[in-house]
Amino acid sequence: MKKTTNILTLVILTIILGCGQTANQDGNSITKNDSIPKTTSKNELTKEERQKQIEEDNRIDSLRLNIALKDAFKIAQTEFKTDNFKKEYEIQPDDSSYTIKIEILIGRLFKDNQKYFLLRRHIPWATYLDLYKVQDDKAEQLINREQDGMTYIRDTIFDANGDGHKDFLVHWYPSSGCCRRDVYNVYLNQPDKGNFTNDYEFINPTFSAKEKIIRGVEYGHPGEVGLYKYKWNGLQVDTIEFIYPDANNKGQFIKTKKGTYRPTEKEGVVLKTVPKEYQKIESYEWFSDF
Repeated sequence: MKKTTNILTLVILTIILGCGQTANQDGNSITKNDSIPKTTSKNELTKEERQKQIEEDNRIDSLRLNIALKDAFKIAQTEFKTDNFKKEYEIQPDDSSYTIKIEILIGRLFKDNQKYFLLRRHIPWATYLDLYKVQDDKAEQLINREQDGMTYIRDTIFDANGDGHKDFLVHWYPSSGCCRRDVYNVYLNQPDKGNFTNDYEFINPTFSAKEKIIRGVEYGHPGEVGLYKYKWNGLQVDTIEFIYPDANNKGQFIKTKKGTYRPTEKEGVVLKTVPKEYQKIESYEWFSDF
């Protein structure tokens, strides 16, 4: 009886070992050398995949902005025949995590015989400005501007070049940099042509329409940065002069005809004081406080 039991035990062990070998030979078991496929996270996307993702995000944002544009036009067109109209509201596309602030302004914004439609669309990282000329029920686009990176401060209307026509200006401030940099982009009004020029960009400017002059402070560190003076000549801007601190003689200044870094007495005219015409311009303290 004992011999029969031992034979039975041996048979069972043989069957168990045989099954284990069969499983390994079929390749269905996981050994130390086998690897499990990894899922790719957003942080592990390839350069090409990231670029495609950015392009797709931009495409979706463009669609959302277009929705806001169409919505604003639907409202504005009902008011094109009114003398003045202003409306501010917000819209949030169904699939968006942010709102778009919309500002509509209709009227004779430039104090001439033409009616205009100014549209502002603000999203968290940019401002879009569109200026249209309105005739009957139609609008013709004159200016289209995208101001990136939350740098937008305001847009404003005044005569910048002294020709008697009010111009369109965008005031903004860069999000990075070492020094004072108040920037204005000027679109000159050309009512005889029914349009505006491309923009002129000025840093830290003060406009004097009566003189047709722009005075300002260049971009740079106090003690090195200069004052500038430009003059409108039709649609051209002529350079009149620059004034710099004399790096070698404290309290003395050098006037030059062109922008120069740390000019010497040989490169310009020596001034003992800064002309009064500069002393009341915006940002003058950035030049004088050193």
